[in-house]
Amino acid sequence: METTATIGLVIGVAVVTALVAVPLALGKVPRNRLYGVRTSRTLADDRVWYDANAYGGRCLIKASAVTIGTVLILSLTPLPREVLVPAEIAALVIPSLVAAILAMRHAGRISH
Repeated sequence: METTATIGLVIGVAVVTALVAVPLALGKVPRNRLYGVRTSRTLADDRVWYDANAYGGRCLIKASAVTIGTVLILSLTPLPREVLVPAEIAALVIPSLVAAILAMRHAGRISH
């Protein structure tokens, strides 16, 4: 895969992730088994669901911004393709994983 194609793909995924996270952050997604922070606690209680998903949505939006900024900075560096492509993929995966972990931890701390 060409480096510019990788940059575009990673930024595109980050943008889609942020767009998908907006309804969560705004508390617009009702409890369901497909979309959002799904734990036994969030699926059992609307208050926990909306709180955890609003937090998780905000985390994902921030993670997407970090990804986009990191990839744009990486694109300006003279790194070889063998280093640049894995770094761009890590710039997508790591912030998203951190956002997911933070959202799950937050869901576990919400009192009923």
